[in-house]
Amino acid sequence: MATSSTREGSGATTESNEQQIGPRSPNWVTNIRQFWHEVKLEMKKVSWPVRNEVVNTTIIVVIAIFFFAFYLFLTDIFFSYLIVGIEWVAKWIFG
Repeated sequence: MATSSTREGSGATTESNEQQIGPRSPNWVTNIRQFWHEVKLEMKKVSWPVRNEVVNTTIIVVIAIFFFAFYLFLTDIFFSYLIVGIEWVAKWIFG
């Protein structure tokens, strides 16, 4: 008896899964229109920055990029000379 109730339970879930996975609903065009309508409503709620804020943050980002590029350039040169120096010391000691 326990196996028959298990089979009945699994049959019910299979039927509900088939209904969920079935073909698209015939009103998919309506769903797309509703989606775009909701997107439009949400975009109206967005707090857009003014031109002055955009210009200022862009300048800050460009300055930060140049600063970090220069920092990484100097760090790269430093480590390059450090490795060459370690190789020279290793050749002098072992070599």
